[in-house]
Amino acid sequence: MANITPRKNKAGEVISYQIRVFRGRNADGTRLKDYMMTWKPSPGMTKRQIAKELERQATLFEEACRRGQVSIEKPTFEKYAAYVVDLKERNGLKVKTAVRYRDMLRRINAEIGPVKLQDLRPDHLNRFYAKLAEPGQNQRTGGGLSPKTILEHHRVISTILAQAVKEQLILFNTAERATPPKMPKHEMDAFEVEEVRAILEALETEPLKWQVCVQLLIATGARRGEVMGLRWEHVDWVENKLYLCENRVYTPQSGVISTTLKTGENRYVSVSPSVMALLKRWRAEQAAGFMKLGITPSGYVLTAENGGPMHPDSPTDWLSKFSKRHGLPPIHPHKFRHTQASLLIAQGVDILTVSKRLGHAKVSTTLDIYSHVLAKSDEKASDTLDRLFYQKKAQSR
Repeated sequence: MANITPRKNKAGEVISYQIRVFRGRNADGTRLKDYMMTWKPSPGMTKRQIAKELERQATLFEEACRRGQVSIEKPTFEKYAAYVVDLKERNGLKVKTAVRYRDMLRRINAEIGPVKLQDLRPDHLNRFYAKLAEPGQNQRTGGGLSPKTILEHHRVISTILAQAVKEQLILFNTAERATPPKMPKHEMDAFEVEEVRAILEALETEPLKWQVCVQLLIATGARRGEVMGLRWEHVDWVENKLYLCENRVYTPQSGVISTTLKTGENRYVSVSPSVMALLKRWRAEQAAGFMKLGITPSGYVLTAENGGPMHPDSPTDWLSKFSKRHGLPPIHPHKFRHTQASLLIAQGVDILTVSKRLGHAKVSTTLDIYSHVLAKSDEKASDTLDRLFYQKKAQSR
């Protein structure tokens, strides 16, 4: 049976309870260190509520001990987080994601790193999230971090604690009981049809390589790194399809590397005959240029001057200069992705097809990101029904 001991502060007030469960004895008869946990009542709880919940917590803890779900080892959050990121990296976590995790963990560990996993409470996390929103946390702007960035920190913490639950170090994921900020809904920034036409018109005076680069971004809706990872062997000249299976990314720690796609699922994307014709022209021009310079081709569709694959950041830099040169609004490669999704949905293409084309792991991701476009499509559907049923009826009277 669990043994419960109240813990008091200097004023003699009970602030928490230590729950101990007998663990057993060694072969020589010496007593093993008991299983222990600390439970702290929530503010405002009555004595009766405390007694009832304390009994429940003790029962749950004792049952967990008997099932072997409680560890004597009590690692700190910082120590365990480092182990989890290394573990996930060995099991396929993207390099760029691992770098991002470690960047956020520096800020997280400064706040909750020394706290033992078993002692971590929702209020620790809630105070941390509130602190991230305070002025000065964002070194670039001097303001607080955005709700999106704070939520990213929350997800990292939750990932670490989920592994601890899986390894039976803790009974539950504390992050699931915390209250991170809600992500404000906002429409994804996309080009209007006329803006895309203006970009395409301006593009006609640019080098063929960059025409191909931008046309691929527009035509496929692919991520920038996926377009950078496209090789000639991935082009299906018969079916007019491109096979997206490689993602080129850059991190300061690792440089430029090739990884699998973000969602881990390779896909074919159909493109128009005009895009395929542009690719044929570029393949011929690229091959002639390599032959003239005595360069061995790397096999990538988009290449640097030395014949190797283009740097993943090059399209972003080039598009920035291109937009200024032609008096166009600022252009970011990812905006073409949002543009394709928005236009396809608005034109009535089913959400499953759009989701597969974008390479989303779940249709729900597409639904969530482009809910504003779907709302407009719903209005269009209502108008269509009105024309089919009611306006026709009115005309017949």
